[in-house]
Amino acid sequence: MGGITVNSGPRVRLPRLEGENPDVFPGSPLAVIGLWVFALRERFAATAGAPLPWIWDADLRPEDSEDGDPLPDGSPRKLLIDSAYNVKKEARNYRPAIYVGRGGGAVTPNKMALDNSAGRNHQLDFRAYYCQAQMPINMECESSDSGESSTIAETVWGFVLSTRDIFRADFGFHEITEPAMTDTAPSKTDKEIWTTNVQFGVAYDMRWGTTPIAPKLRDIALRLMAQYPDSAAFFRDIALRDGEE
Repeated sequence: MGGITVNSGPRVRLPRLEGENPDVFPGSPLAVIGLWVFALRERFAATAGAPLPWIWDADLRPEDSEDGDPLPDGSPRKLLIDSAYNVKKEARNYRPAIYVGRGGGAVTPNKMALDNSAGRNHQLDFRAYYCQAQMPINMECESSDSGESSTIAETVWGFVLSTRDIFRADFGFHEITEPAMTDTAPSKTDKEIWTTNVQFGVAYDMRWGTTPIAPKLRDIALRLMAQYPDSAAFFRDIALRDGEE
């Protein structure tokens, strides 16, 4: 996929965007959602090959209600594309919009080896682990018009269906299931908003490692002993502190 670059791991390409917040570790559910948000923005960008009635614009201002209105000259209507976890009120009130999340579904790690073990450095006592995560993806297409919500969802549905093999090959996904599109229905929270969901699942590698914790625990114990020679005093202080307002 042109325009999308991900960090490379030692064995596989990890589904995480370059320059992403360092708090989002490679292969995490938030990183996967960020990838699909970016992919949809690329699809609806002004530079996309096939012109669409909607356009994602980096300069879109959700707080400006005029940005959501159809333009009189027939130009593409601005479309908000964001993570479903964006809690900013001005963004959530904008239409039309696509929100990418898990739709309330769980991320499930599947054990691929005993104890998820992938190796160990005996000198450093560093241990590496590996599993395959399965995760649902939900793309919520919202509009104040039922037909627009349905049409945007059909565009998204076709995009996911036709690019699954590319994403699987380029971004290290083991599997991207066939997307399903729900019927268009009024929103549960606002009957004047119409919602159509595009749903599918992904499977991808998750890798992590651990460093020895015993030295750290000993250091904590030594500091506690220096500060609280009497262990009862330590627990009493903790209990009293928790009861303070």
